[in-house]
Amino acid sequence: MATLQDSGRIALAKAIAAQPLYMAYGRGLPAWDATPEPEPTTATTLVDEIGRRLVTAVQYVVPHAGGEIELPDGSRYTASAQPSKWLHARWTFDYADAAGETVREIGVFIGGAMQAGLPAGQRYFDAAQVAQPGDFYTMERVVAFVRSASTRQVQEFVLPF
Repeated sequence: MATLQDSGRIALAKAIAAQPLYMAYGRGLPAWDATPEPEPTTATTLVDEIGRRLVTAVQYVVPHAGGEIELPDGSRYTASAQPSKWLHARWTFDYADAAGETVREIGVFIGGAMQAGLPAGQRYFDAAQVAQPGDFYTMERVVAFVRSASTRQVQEFVLPF
């Protein structure tokens, strides 16, 4: 059986780092509040996308016990000047992005296309402005929260390859 090598994983990380990465918020289904539903592995979109934000920062990282980047499972990473098989991506949502919306699902999309004619430099796109969603890399169903216009939400993921 063939085994994917670290150099191949690094090549995949480099290819993904060179593309637009979006974090999308979705409303999901209100029924999930009472009975959470597990994330599928075959989804191509969120159930009810609110909007998405273009990545704010991307860097290569490596596992490190004392690293400054910590994940919910307790694993830690530190930045790497050399390409690695892990990408740390951060999305900083502006105050008004999805303000007042109830979020139950979060997804990371690679690539995709927005509608033509949008303002240059726009970084947040509501669902109606998404022409092609791109490739759905990961999703997470979360405890419902309401996006507040007084909070500058930051989301971070370490994407493994």
